[in-house]
Formats: sequence, structure tokens, C-alpha cells
Amino acid sequence: MKNGNNKIFMILIFTVLISFGCEDLADLDTTPVNMLTEEMVITNASAFTAHMAVIYTKMYFERFSVYLDMNTTQLVNCVSGQNPQLDASSTFTNNPEEFDIWERCYSVIRDINVLLKLWPNATAYKGAEKDNIEGELRFLRAYAYFKLVRGYGGIPIVTEPMVLPESGDITELHQPRAKEADVWEFVKDEMTAAINLMSATGGNEFRINKWSALALKSRAMMYAGSVARYSTLQLDGILGLPASDAEVYFQEASDAAKEVINSGRYALYDLDPDKESNYRKMTFDESSANKERMFVTAYYWPLKTSPVDRNTAPYNHRSAQGYGAYVCVTLDMVDQYEYVDNRDGRLKFNDGSGNRIVYDKAFDIFTGKDPRFFATVLGPGSPWKGTFLKIYGNKKVNGVEVPGQGPDGIGQPEATSTGFHMAKWSDPNPPRPIAGNSSEVDKSIIRYAEVLLNYAEAQMELDINNEPEARTYINLIRNRAGIQELANVTLDDVRHERYVELAYEDNCYWDWKRWRIFHIEMFARDTRGIWPIWDETNDKYEFYEWNLARDFFQRTYLPHMYYYKIPTATIEANLELVQNPGY
Repeated sequence: MKNGNNKIFMILIFTVLISFGCEDLADLDTTPVNMLTEEMVITNASAFTAHMAVIYTKMYFERFSVYLDMNTTQLVNCVSGQNPQLDASSTFTNNPEEFDIWERCYSVIRDINVLLKLWPNATAYKGAEKDNIEGELRFLRAYAYFKLVRGYGGIPIVTEPMVLPESGDITELHQPRAKEADVWEFVKDEMTAAINLMSATGGNEFRINKWSALALKSRAMMYAGSVARYSTLQLDGILGLPASDAEVYFQEASDAAKEVINSGRYALYDLDPDKESNYRKMTFDESSANKERMFVTAYYWPLKTSPVDRNTAPYNHRSAQGYGAYVCVTLDMVDQYEYVDNRDGRLKFNDGSGNRIVYDKAFDIFTGKDPRFFATVLGPGSPWKGTFLKIYGNKKVNGVEVPGQGPDGIGQPEATSTGFHMAKWSDPNPPRPIAGNSSEVDKSIIRYAEVLLNYAEAQMELDINNEPEARTYINLIRNRAGIQELANVTLDDVRHERYVELAYEDNCYWDWKRWRIFHIEMFARDTRGIWPIWDETNDKYEFYEWNLARDFFQRTYLPHMYYYKIPTATIEANLELVQNPGY
């Protein structure tokens, strides 16, 4: 059951006046939220809450309208792959990114700069509560700068509201790009100051609090440390960090993560002894029992919903509007899920003599896989909504292989092209028929498992190379998953665990960027799928691996794409700015 009172803040854009008390309505019922005055915002708690909802929405935290991991080996856009005009960015004709990051983040920064300037005179809150909100504001501003610097490198740092000069010459407000090192230093210092203002008690998962701020700080500092370790300086320091900064940022990440761990407020979700069921429930359990939830984007029917069920539906389960199989898992990803007793997760198509293995049931090819696979991926023979998915590309009739596609499809429009579907947020028992926006499952922005992974990675990156400490936390996650613990870990082991545990949560996209391995992993990279053959006569299955059509699905990521292109209109409006190389 959803907690509507807590979630209402995050959907306030849709029903903003719900949050106003009756005594406030007399003053505010004729004032649209985008016309609230500065005085109203700092003197009236309901007006302030409404304004904060606008800020959170503009911040564009992770949500289901963006699947950045479709640009990695984890996922592929099967719809655009079959018709590239629908989504050219999935084939890297442009640098894949979130929407309007420059404009959105600077809009948030402007709003918060105004609030912070007014905050000493605010009367809507007092004492510790006022300090806590100041910390929330400063952290949101720092997080906006984090999103900007990881996307663009050095950018102008603006900490005061900009006012049109008396001369009327707007060019007086133009600023050049700061060095990337200066922006990261600002992010570090602001996040630290903001966290110190926040109370250690109270708060929820829908707004920034001290603990979610520490978790997000660990993410930001890991990014900075990796840039320092793996990037090179460009444009006289506008891009990149000195290698000597890596230790400082990895230590900051370690300290922030460890403070969350030591608080004892959070834990890996482990309430169901069935490992597959437990991992699936972790995504859907929105109750207070789920102590893995730290900060989420909230969805709540019918006020704010998402298309995740529509976008992931198998062919035979798609909505009346169609559009199934928009997001599909690749064979590369499936092979990364280990077996419970074997770290080599590659599917077995052939026996030792090279002959195709004949499986009694399609689903048997996945026997022994990491339980996280079954909780997050659908493939041939997967149980789904009271059925077993019939996914095959050919069939055998009396020993002769002939064309024939299963009712849940492979290859045709609105069907999977890889043989797999993503099921991580797909509801196996949706409360309503699938439509355009029918899902209300929350989207995790950061959860406790990532904090543990950030901490483990920091231990391996720090000069002390604290392998035993890193191993402890990696094994906590592997034990919760239901796969074998490791006797020792390497940095590659830590990265692999992030790849699987945080699959489809957009972490892979940003991890590959910060490790500077994207152009290696995605150089003329084919998209691999599985091709099932159903023996209609004997009701058995064979499989082989195949590469999807190169003209639609092969992708190359170029080194200059580690930084986004600054919007052309922004460059034209501020001649102090220089464009990133390669654009």
C-alpha cells in the first residue's frame, strides 16, 4: 500500500494545492504555484513546499523516461533498432544524455540561489528545522553542479542570484568556464557543509535528508576520484582533474559511505528466504520494512505514473497501444549473471563436442543462474502473468528447421530482438491494464546496496588497497543475492558486482564514463542476442548466439563523448564559453 501522505510532495506538480492546509487556502487558492511571491515562499510553509516540489521536478532525478543503460551492453532499444528514425541516439549518432541537463540544472541553481539569499529572513521555519532546510537547499544546488560537471566538465560557478545590470547589457553577466577541478572542489565543500546542517533524525525517502545526502555524496566523490585517476587534462584544465586529486576524492567517498553504514539506519533488503523473490520484492516493497530505500522518485496512481510496464512488455502481453519490447536485455548482460556455483555465466549452447544441446524446456538453459537474473530478466520459457513465454525465431517440424515465430515473438516490431526482456520494474501482477502510463512503481535514485559498493570500490582505489574490507561488503551483497562468496576480490570483481547488482539503474552508463572505458567497451560493438529454435514435434528447444543487424544495432562510443556538447544556443548566448572538443 502506498503512503500517499509522504509521497504527495514528489507529485505536487500535478496536484499542488493538496498540500495546503485549509487555513492557507484563503491566501493561496487564487495564486498559481508559478506565481508565488518570494515573501510567500519564505513566510508560508505550504507555499515553500509547493516551490520545493517545482525544484525537485526540474532537477530531473532518475526516472523511467530515460534509460541511459540502453547505451551500454546491458540494454538495447529494440524499437529504434528496428526503426532507427524513432530514436537515433540509441545508435550513437549523437552523444546519449539525459534531457536538457544544462538548462534544467542552471534553472535549479538560480531558484536555490534566490532562496538562499532570502533564507536569513525566512520565518516559515525556525531553529533546527530551518537549518535542516538550508542544508537541503545547499545540497540540491551542489547536486545540480555535480550533474553539470560530470556531464560537461568545467562550467561557470554561480552562487548569487543574477540581476540585470543597470546598463541593461546582459553580457556583463557572462562568465567563462571554471576549471573542472574548481567545480569538483565546490561540489565537495558544499555537500559537506550542507550535510553538517542537516539533522540526523527525521526525513523520508522522497526528499534529501542527511543520510541520502551522504549516500549521494559518496556517488559524486567516487566519480571525481575516477576522473582524476583515469582521465587526462584538456583545455588547460577546463576538462579533467590532476591525478594527485584521486586519493582525496576516494577518501571523501569512503568516509561518506562509511558514515551511512555506521549509522545502522539502512540494510540490504533480505526479508524473504527465497533469493529470487527477495530481490524482486526489494524493488516493489515501498513500506518502512524496506530499509534499502534511501532516495526515490515517487509514482502514485493516478496523479503521477510511468510507462515502464508498457515499455518492457513481452509481445503477447503488450498494451492495446502496442510499443512492447522498447527496453530489452542483451546476451552480453545475461552472460554476466554468474551461476550459483560457477563464476563463468556464459549460457551453454553446445556440448563438449560442439553439438547443440537439446533442452526439454526452454527455461532449462538458465538453470543455476544468479537469482538476480530470474528477478530482473525474462527469456524463453520464463513464467509471466500465469503463462510461460513462448519466444523463438525458428521451429523444427519433423526434424526440418523452418521459419516460425513464437507468440511472444522475437525480431518482429514490438517484440524482443535479443530474446530477452527487462523485468526489474515490470509488475508481474499489475493492478490495472497496461496502458501508456499505467505503472506506479517508484524509481530508485540511490539505494543502500550502492553505498556498500561505493565503499568497497573506494577501499580498492585508495593507496592502502584495503582488500579485506572491500571483500566484506562485496560478500554481503553476493550473500544476499544467493551466490558464492569470494575468497579475495580485485578491482575488476568490484566493478563486476556493480554491473550486476545495479543493473538497469543507469549506473553502468556513468561507471563506464568515469572509468573511461566506454570507448573500449563500445567500439564497433555488436549487440548479441539468443536465437531459440522450438522443436514442435518433440516440444524441445535448442539455441544459438547471434549478432543483431549491424546497420541498426552496432554501436561505437568515441572518446570525446565522455563530455557532452554544450548546447549551441548557450554558446551563442555567452561568448565567454568554449565548446568541448569533438563537437
